Amino acid sequence: FADGVDPDYGLLAFRRISERLGDTPWFLRMLRDSSGAAERLTRVLSGSRYIGELMEWIPESVAWLDSDELLRPRGGVLLQEEARAIQARHGTVVEAMRAVRALRRRELLRLAFGAVLGTLTIDELAAGLTTVSEVTIQATLRAVRREVVPPEDAALDFSVIAMGRFGGGELGFGSDADVLYVYEPNGVDPQRAHELALQLVAGIRTYSEDHRVPFDLDADLRPEGRNGPLVRSLDSYAEYYRRWSLSWEAQALLRARGVAGSVKLIDRFIALADDVRYPVEVAVQDLREIKRIKARVENERLPQGADRTRHLKLGPGGLSDVEWLVQLLQHAHAHRIPALRTTSTLDALEAAREAGLVPDAAAERLRDAWRLASRLRSANTLLSGQTSDVLPVDRGKLDGIGRLLEYPPRSATLVEEEWLRTARRARRAFEKLFYG
Repeated sequence: FADGVDPDYGLLAFRRISERLGDTPWFLRMLRDSSGAAERLTRVLSGSRYIGELMEWIPESVAWLDSDELLRPRGGVLLQEEARAIQARHGTVVEAMRAVRALRRRELLRLAFGAVLGTLTIDELAAGLTTVSEVTIQATLRAVRREVVPPEDAALDFSVIAMGRFGGGELGFGSDADVLYVYEPNGVDPQRAHELALQLVAGIRTYSEDHRVPFDLDADLRPEGRNGPLVRSLDSYAEYYRRWSLSWEAQALLRARGVAGSVKLIDRFIALADDVRYPVEVAVQDLREIKRIKARVENERLPQGADRTRHLKLGPGGLSDVEWLVQLLQHAHAHRIPALRTTSTLDALEAAREAGLVPDAAAERLRDAWRLASRLRSANTLLSGQTSDVLPVDRGKLDGIGRLLEYPPRSATLVEEEWLRTARRARRAFEKLFYG
């Protein structure tokens, strides 16, 4: 514990977990016989409040530290089977969702172990977090639909579309899950179908809430943003995008991907989205509008008083720079370059490089900045247990983040300098390609 980032917290968490496990024979035996597991336990507890707080609710997770296999993320198929088995055992949505939330917390803890112990890459971590979110939404929708939609309205189709980093399979610890909701009446009275869809959305949002590990389903990327209807029929989406769609809404659809509900409806929505996000021709004023909005976002959305250079998402060279550049290229060129038709930021960046749209050196700098910002954001959340997009100024916190990223002890200055240098280089590449 003394070698960890926060020895006092590590000891406190260890005491609480030990009290929860009491005289459990396997726990005491593991600490006695497995030096590897004991060493891992001290590392995770003294290095991550996120883990310490979760382990208090799942103390049996200590046993995973004695097995490399148990520390690996569980696949989506296995989690789906478990979620379905949970719902088969529980008769009400309240009981089922209590168990589903426990499943989600358990898998988040498993992924956090892998992140802190260095057994997962940033890509594996993002894929694991995305899978857990997908399974949670799918299970929630099944449970809520069983309660809300009566047999006579069973023809109603309803789906959840992932957007943003969720749609790209790029979630980190603390990320919101951006979503759209869509339905198709299929013969159900239109007014009745809309009311049922609203009840499904309300149920999904209510029963997916978790006060211990927040799970925020953010629908702000829907047409008209926060002022628009929370759920629309497929025909309503089609009509809106045909008549009133703005450039930012086409841009938002670039990472749209179906994750739950009717597969048939998802396929139809994605076909609609393809026509909007991959147009045959893009007007110059539309590209100019995207650039204007990006500049406005930089000026208006940064928290008041925040140091721009330390903001990992909206600051110069941060996630937003890389993602907006990639999306601008996708919107302008994906119709003629099929490889650009992907929801993954890095896959699209690589496709743009191969197509000659981004020079090799610029692509490398943009990729390095995006990966480092993603790692720093997750490490910040793991360290403190609180979500933040800002690289801390406190030297102790910086050192803690560095330790999670496998820097040597007392590397606060090294972490800070590497981010500022990487972001500065990425910003230069971004400005030349985006505004040039």
